[in-house]
Amino acid sequence: MSDQKQYLRILGITFGQLAFGMFLIAVVSGILLAIPYDVRNPYESVTQILLLPRFNFVRSLHYWSSQLFLVFTVLHFWDHLRLSTECRVSKAVWLRLTVSIILVVYLMLSGFILKADSDSLQAHSIFNSLLQKIPVVGGGVSYLFMGKFDDLQLLYIHHAATATVFLLLFIIEHVKSYWPQSKSIFLGAIAAIIMGFILPPLIHDGFNSVVKGPWYLVGVQELLHWLNYPEIFLSLAVSLLLILYMLRLTVKKINLFLKKTLALLFVIYIFLSIIGFYFRGENWNFEVGLNDKYNSGYNGAISLKEIFLANDSTYENLRKAGNRYEGCVTCHSGIKGLAASHDISALGCYSCHRGNPFTLNKKNAHENMILIPGNLSNVEYSCGSPQCHPDIVPRVNNSIMTTLSGMISVNKFVFGELESPDSLGRISEIGFSPAEKHLRNLCASCHLGNGKTEYGEIDEESRGGGCLACHLDYSPEAYDELIRYNKNKDGFVHQFHPSLKLPDNNKNCFGCHSRSGRISTNYEGWAEVNDSTLIDAADMRRLKDGRIFKRMTPDVHSEKGMLCIDCHLSSEIMGDGNNYAHKELQTKIQCTDCHSGEGRKTLKVEEFDYESRKISELRNFDPSKNYLLAEKNSLPIPNVFEDNGKIMLIKKASGEISEARRPLKQCANDKAHKDLDCQSCHTSWATQCIGCHTEYDKTSKAYDHLEKKITVGEWIEHAGEYLSEPPVLGVVESENVRRITTFVPGMIISIDRDNRTHNDEIIFKRLYAPAFSHTIRKEARSCESCHINPLAVGYGRGKLALDKSGKWIFIPDYAPSVYDNLPQDAWIDFLREPKSDIATRKNYRPFNLEEQKKVLRVGACLTCHPSDSQIMKKSLENFDDLLNKLSPECIIPD
Repeated sequence: MSDQKQYLRILGITFGQLAFGMFLIAVVSGILLAIPYDVRNPYESVTQILLLPRFNFVRSLHYWSSQLFLVFTVLHFWDHLRLSTECRVSKAVWLRLTVSIILVVYLMLSGFILKADSDSLQAHSIFNSLLQKIPVVGGGVSYLFMGKFDDLQLLYIHHAATATVFLLLFIIEHVKSYWPQSKSIFLGAIAAIIMGFILPPLIHDGFNSVVKGPWYLVGVQELLHWLNYPEIFLSLAVSLLLILYMLRLTVKKINLFLKKTLALLFVIYIFLSIIGFYFRGENWNFEVGLNDKYNSGYNGAISLKEIFLANDSTYENLRKAGNRYEGCVTCHSGIKGLAASHDISALGCYSCHRGNPFTLNKKNAHENMILIPGNLSNVEYSCGSPQCHPDIVPRVNNSIMTTLSGMISVNKFVFGELESPDSLGRISEIGFSPAEKHLRNLCASCHLGNGKTEYGEIDEESRGGGCLACHLDYSPEAYDELIRYNKNKDGFVHQFHPSLKLPDNNKNCFGCHSRSGRISTNYEGWAEVNDSTLIDAADMRRLKDGRIFKRMTPDVHSEKGMLCIDCHLSSEIMGDGNNYAHKELQTKIQCTDCHSGEGRKTLKVEEFDYESRKISELRNFDPSKNYLLAEKNSLPIPNVFEDNGKIMLIKKASGEISEARRPLKQCANDKAHKDLDCQSCHTSWATQCIGCHTEYDKTSKAYDHLEKKITVGEWIEHAGEYLSEPPVLGVVESENVRRITTFVPGMIISIDRDNRTHNDEIIFKRLYAPAFSHTIRKEARSCESCHINPLAVGYGRGKLALDKSGKWIFIPDYAPSVYDNLPQDAWIDFLREPKSDIATRKNYRPFNLEEQKKVLRVGACLTCHPSDSQIMKKSLENFDDLLNKLSPECIIPD
């Protein structure tokens, strides 16, 4: 049997002939691709090629003929080793064939790099660095073969000419023919065309966080991941070439050993390639399960109809988005309304909406399109993609406004399912326990992970929406267009896109924060009521959800035109990456950050962290000013600066500058009230609700806000009485720091888990919660409103009086609860040591008995001496000293 007949064949063609045929197809198609390809703007020109059907077909042919050339070259080499025909080749030819392996790898790699997408640039960087590690000549070798990192000209010349010509000469010498068999070219072309239709070659979209090299070099990436020194890899590569060359020079026994070694190395490399390709994700982290995220790049799908019937004039006006061409922009070039940073001329449509950007066919372009990007369910493919805001998304996902951690832990604590109300939780991970079912029915819509499913602006009824919750803004033109679109969607052509921008009003905050503590309504001066008939229409407001509010005194900052964002930092609103159990832990800004004494640390804009500096630049803040740092996290407050001893605040929307006055001396130097925080005195009122009852009906049906469907079993909430009065005072203790702050009823609630009627089977909780009510006024509450006000101390509303014997008497307004015999609005019993676990935080509590007596002891003085009297003013310096100088008429309770 002749040697030729011993080689394996496909349809009578040897692997070597197929490899030769594929190589010639790659050469010819590469010459054609050189027409539209522009090495000065490689990525841009490749995206243009993808939009030109005929050239896209040529690119696919070039790509797959190259890949199949590599496959059949490897098979041909294996066939040689299998038959031990390497000994029949002259040493000089075998040397050149060994060198040709370098040329094959170089041609494949350079072709991969020339598309200049994210994968390619990373591969360029890796192999450029590897070559530079070659001792002595590394720098020269790197420049000779890879060129400059930002200039592919030299690499392109080698790929298109130098390396190709040398490899062609080596092939001709090896096969002893200038031309492969005709049927190898025909069969190779058919195979490449079919593969192009089945798997069009990908181009990395730049918005995919997973970046990898070509499939045949992913094993190299995996190997480099494990090697601490790249020099080891270079040594392995040189050793492999030496082994290949030594196959020709060694005796049979050693030859067989070397072949087995090569086979083992090949198996190991295949294993490394599988790990790298399927189990490596972002930053080469190991991911259990097949990782198909890498394949989410875009491609130019090939259409026979477009290849043969495309009208060239259709493609004459292709438009760019940033550094690439997009079919989307060609059709939607007239879109208006987006801010410059998100305009389609900069980002295109694909960056946010995905779909297929490399076709002018409407149906194909809109396939797999994200209609409402920015939801947390799709944010990694839109706002959070690597070229946009990848660092912010993990922060938002851990934000208290996404996790609802405090809501979950307190709710489960109330139901007896957790021992502590301070546990971490995540609303997307809750199950179906009674407490969790309660959340699903009544609370689980109010988190950023709740997806926005309909077009429209963020309003009073909006809940969730991920990035859109804060950044979506409809101009009047966009809103008017939306109304017309909803009336008749057929053939509608959009002209106005809603804007995505930094917030410039409180509208986006209002809906989410008008529930629970109702800080958005409080801030504007609206208090919820039960009975709207008692309110004059001029002082009443009805929200879209039907709730009624009465006019109250607004927060002084609201009166001055300040927005939520004028106080709160981006690291608070979007989170800082940490998981927090409660909102006050994520909140970093304090009153004293603006209203503080002298000696505060400041920074210039150039010293800011990247995010704060970017916000400052977008808001056009003066970079020459000295900006203050937040005391809690030492991050800059980009709109608050010190100027000639004054603290000045810039309103972010209007740019108006106002002075933030320093605290009065009695605030800064008052020893008697040093433990009080600012809101203890300056909160004018707080929304409060008492007497709620919740019961479970296992036969009724209710909406599950997480599953987005009707389920059997319903928690029914019967609201109690809404009140709007000054808050209760209590204590927070942490790390040897004692502080007095404001509280409101968090849950004075009875829970009937099985719709029963026996009180001993009903859960009852009397928990107060810390609350910054956002109703701050310049005027402080009076001394009497704390020291002789039973509500402030925690006893509830009623009459508190000191009798002639020096004994305090309290007559509550509300009847005692059937569950604990305390007045319905009380936190603690009158002049008794409070029970434990009666707050929604472990380290928060009401006044203990000694503290109650101390508060009321001052109150006793106030029954005779007005708060502005000289005696009471002196008491602020040393109250105990005054107690030692009492007159006979003074009556001080024990």
